[in-house]
Amino acid sequence: MTDVRDYGFYWGTSSTALDQQTHLNSSANAAESFSSPIASLAEGTTYYYQAFVEVLEGGQVKEYKGEVKSFTTGTSQGASEKRPYLSCYEMPSIALKFGTTYDDGSEMSGRGYKWYTHTTTNSNQKVVTHTYKYNGKIYRNFTSLVDGSKKAPLWSAFVMHQDAYPDNNVGRSNSWKDDPAISGNWQQSGVNSPYSRGHLVASNYRQVCEEANAQTFYHTNQAPQYQSSFNDGVWNSLENAVKSNAPTGRDTLYVVVGLLYEGSKTDSGVPIPSHFYKLLMKCSFGADGTMTAAKGVAYLFTNEAHSGDKYTDAARPSMPSRSGAASTSSQTSRRRYRKLRRSKRRHYGRRFRVKPGMTKSSPE
Repeated sequence: MTDVRDYGFYWGTSSTALDQQTHLNSSANAAESFSSPIASLAEGTTYYYQAFVEVLEGGQVKEYKGEVKSFTTGTSQGASEKRPYLSCYEMPSIALKFGTTYDDGSEMSGRGYKWYTHTTTNSNQKVVTHTYKYNGKIYRNFTSLVDGSKKAPLWSAFVMHQDAYPDNNVGRSNSWKDDPAISGNWQQSGVNSPYSRGHLVASNYRQVCEEANAQTFYHTNQAPQYQSSFNDGVWNSLENAVKSNAPTGRDTLYVVVGLLYEGSKTDSGVPIPSHFYKLLMKCSFGADGTMTAAKGVAYLFTNEAHSGDKYTDAARPSMPSRSGAASTSSQTSRRRYRKLRRSKRRHYGRRFRVKPGMTKSSPE
């Protein structure tokens, strides 16, 4: 039997410079054929790959390489037009304006690569996606539905994965700026106490590079959030718990953070959200990219002070499991869960569903 020491793939965007590597040595000698998923690929891009195997022969390790082959990633589609990044798993339902494609432009200096916007059927709402470059690759940071009448995002959708978004401890930008992709009169820079600028995509979720972190300090990634015993309490606890549970390998955590407006409270002319919510869906994928398992949970909080320091101290609903069974911690949780479902349908359309057996169609 051949003594296999390592095998895997070299890959990259140039056939003559395969500068990325995927090693499968943990399962050496396990199979005569092998495959491996690749995450965070750019849309509409040709990638080249080459299989390799290292074997021990005559006391020396020798490497054998296969033929260089290629594939091209697809693009998101909508209304028969290209829709960059809008086919990602966690994206809520969006009513896009028919006959439009998208706009794009460069991020501010030191704040990433490019932004993309899509026009919706609501003239007061626009979808924006921010991207950045890291180690020569383009990554989607997050996508938001911004509402000009609320001067805030209604939701932000993004991915948590330790390999694609590693924690390099780059720190907080703390430099709040208007989003260059959105009109300035749709944005606000903060309101008065007791509210603070509450991140939807937390700063500590994007510690991979300074550009990615700086994008979390766009005004379109914050909304007035009760500070004492909410932003600095149960909400902060939930943010930390989500980060600590970010997966690796073939698992991916999809996240949507959003706001509800079920009251008429304002501050300096800025509407104050009545609720903040966070939806989490963890999916597992096989070697061929097919989903093999999925489970999710939702948390809904009123925008006010909450007792306790941990998110588990507050009553919250649980989303249905794959079996269809839903669990709640109290009668209050049941009412809030039903309220969340009704509110999301009213504000954002039908609830997005993902079923096992679906295959990835776009980069993370």
